[in-house]
Amino acid sequence: MALLTLDQPERRNALSDELARDFREQLAAVRAEPAVRSLVVTGAGTAFCAGADLGSLAQGAGSAAQRRALLGEYYRTFLDLRSLPLPTVAAVNGAAIGAGLNLALCCDLRIMAEGAHLAAPFLRLGIHPGGGATWMLSRLSPAGARELLLLGEPVAAPRALALGLVTRVLPASELETGALELARALAGLPRSVMANLLQALEMAERGDSLEAVLAFETAAQAESLASEDAREGWAAARERRAPHFSDA
Repeated sequence: MALLTLDQPERRNALSDELARDFREQLAAVRAEPAVRSLVVTGAGTAFCAGADLGSLAQGAGSAAQRRALLGEYYRTFLDLRSLPLPTVAAVNGAAIGAGLNLALCCDLRIMAEGAHLAAPFLRLGIHPGGGATWMLSRLSPAGARELLLLGEPVAAPRALALGLVTRVLPASELETGALELARALAGLPRSVMANLLQALEMAERGDSLEAVLAFETAAQAESLASEDAREGWAAARERRAPHFSDA
């Protein structure tokens, strides 16, 4: 289990070039470390991430090709997080705005502090949403996608929970502990089965056919049924105890 904290609280963890590059480097280190079985992402201070610090790009500086290239670097940050082959938890401790919302959406699970909020004010800024926001929000909650993207207003934690954008809302004082406990539980599950499950979910979310997902599930389940972890899981269920997986 690892904890990755966006740590520029004086700037509300706005995703600058430097912070985005540092975040990608830390993600690469997590990916390369076999001992890490789950990841919590959170922010230092009062915000999760107040958005992308696009600087002069926000004023349309440079050519269209240059702007697309710079945006692509930011998008790599989101994609690197989303593609991790292990379960990820976003502990949204404060405002998650624009790029910060995208980072949270890239995690497998999201929990929020009671006073936190989500926002996608792209349209109010006169710019099109980016970073996969339309794709990720629509798959989580079509109603939520329209509410956040069309209105651009902050969505408080209770409303985010009602829309299905987050799984839990906790008091701020309990958020990090709750996220770490959740990540610890995920880290204790069979790693190979978890990796296949994340792949099956990704296939379903991107719209692969039922037949394609079913074929993948059939192969993955058949393989897992013969594993030591399956034997342990069934034994633990019969004996009414917690399982101890060798692959965890």
